[in-house]
Amino acid sequence: MTKKTRQRAFHYKSITPPDPEAVPFAEWPVPNRNFFIAFRRWLQQGGYSEATVHIYCVAARTALGYLPKLYWQIDPVKDLDAVRERIVERGLSPSTRSDYHKGLLKLAEYLRHKLDKPDPPRPINWEYHLKGVPDWLGNHVREYIAHRRKGWRPEDKHRRALDTLGHLAPVLRYMAETAQLDSLEDIDPLLWFEYMEQRLAAGLHPKTVNCHLYRLKGFLHYLDEAGKPVCQRTLLIKPLAEGGRVPRDVPVDHLRSLLTAIESQAAHRHLSNRRMAVLDRAWVFLMLYSGLRTCEVRHLRLKDLDRENNRIRIEQSKGFNDRLVFMNTVTMEALESWMAMRGDAEYLSDFVFLYRHKPLSRRYCSVRLRTYSKQTGNHISPHQLRHSCATLLLNAGAPVVTVQTLLGHKNIDTTMGYARLYDGTIAADYYRAMGQVEELFGTNPDENPLPPHPGELLAMVDSLSNGSLNETQRETLAALRKGISMLSLASSCEAGKEMLEFPVEEQIWLK
Repeated sequence: MTKKTRQRAFHYKSITPPDPEAVPFAEWPVPNRNFFIAFRRWLQQGGYSEATVHIYCVAARTALGYLPKLYWQIDPVKDLDAVRERIVERGLSPSTRSDYHKGLLKLAEYLRHKLDKPDPPRPINWEYHLKGVPDWLGNHVREYIAHRRKGWRPEDKHRRALDTLGHLAPVLRYMAETAQLDSLEDIDPLLWFEYMEQRLAAGLHPKTVNCHLYRLKGFLHYLDEAGKPVCQRTLLIKPLAEGGRVPRDVPVDHLRSLLTAIESQAAHRHLSNRRMAVLDRAWVFLMLYSGLRTCEVRHLRLKDLDRENNRIRIEQSKGFNDRLVFMNTVTMEALESWMAMRGDAEYLSDFVFLYRHKPLSRRYCSVRLRTYSKQTGNHISPHQLRHSCATLLLNAGAPVVTVQTLLGHKNIDTTMGYARLYDGTIAADYYRAMGQVEELFGTNPDENPLPPHPGELLAMVDSLSNGSLNETQRETLAALRKGISMLSLASSCEAGKEMLEFPVEEQIWLK
């Protein structure tokens, strides 16, 4: 008995099963008892609330009470399906059955984790995707998807298969409805141009139509290399012109609002809110200060972290390229805070960022930023954080080649897209030429002199740095540039705290 309640302390063996056919906890084999306790601890390590842990444990206790087996003999599919049938026979309410179902799914996940069994493959609804497509052509599509799956990450195979089918299948369905497809040579340019015109008229963006073309040509190239006769003219179709795009970064004040909202949630009184905010702060800093992609954040593993040297090894990222990225002090502190809250590695996988014991989903980062956007009123997408990293580094004077290496761009033209709006030389040439234009219209800037904008001063300094200078002159220009930035920052910042949150080198003056 406890001193506070004068009642017997809680123990699992004291719980009476809701179904008399279920074996009570006290009569379980010792390995099953230990397994159940470890399952409960695993749920707690995953950040579930006590109410959710209780509901899932009721489902697990019911399953282990029904099944006269040791836990390593339980089949996560067949045996737990039998438990579901018995729960349905009890005539419980729909909400209770739903809670049991969720708990059994979590128990199956923990069984596979404990017994080191792979997750069952998720089926593809071929009938839906290939509806109306001839069987012979559908078989080629299945072979093509099976071939492409060999080069995809295990955790991405199902999603990427659906993505490929989502772009390829509509083209084939349209062609099968429009014309009689008896062979691969019947897929000719005329059919493609009819499909293209129909999709553009329906309002699809040229970029989306080009994605459909790339998938179609990739499919036909695969069959052509396999020796199948295809229409060679279709392989020569060129994509639609999309035009160049300037990356859209996030203004500094919007970034401040985002970080303030995250810090507010990190101090929340509820543990689940604090846990998610600490998680969000870590991956946001990795994207903002280290330039990681969303997929790189999701696939990051413990072995990739070099916490002693403040580095991260990115392996097999976009284009199957490897690279090293660096972390500043703020990012390291945020990452260490998350690692302390992440939980015991004994009950978790080796992914750095986990939500409910699983790696972050494809939509997790965008959904979380959308939640913070409702608080701040500023819409920010995950990839815009990476854009901001590039523009901040370039504006701070980092060489374009260095930024290209850090961000993992294959072509320097991609990095130059960020530099187009932040080229100090272009800005300096503009201000110099505009002065002569103003004189042509009789405007005399000297009559009402205005203090030059910080962007003008920095542009002049950058234009000087392009000349032939020795090392001493370059150091002088670097010191002058830093001094101009510090003076501008001191006059615009409301408090010294903002200077700590955003270093001088990261201010964007050329707007």
